Amino acid sequence: MTDGKLSLPERLAIVYERLTALPPAKGAREALRQLADTLDSVEDEYSGVPKDPNPGLAFDGRMYPPRADYITEEADGTLKAVTKGNVIYAHPDGTLRITSRRTGDEVYRRDGGR
Repeated sequence: MTDGKLSLPERLAIVYERLTALPPAKGAREALRQLADTLDSVEDEYSGVPKDPNPGLAFDGRMYPPRADYITEEADGTLKAVTKGNVIYAHPDGTLRITSRRTGDEVYRRDGGR
């Protein structure tokens, strides 16, 4: 596109590329923070939609990090975040796994550093 805006799949591919290039996370919270920071950065650059500080559940053209009220901690310390299209697992060792809510297939994985 000539206006600097990219489609959602193009932006998501950049998010995954940038996450992969980061040093491995050493814990679940760090893995989620890396995802949130990377997602915000890519959306600021390529979505063309200003960040809403308190986004609702309706899609406004921009992807947002998981909302705190949709993140739960499992017994083993894994943080599980449910989004509209995915389930994100941030494991205690820093491993980040993202699965499709529709199919259950893993769409992204990055091993942790611990």
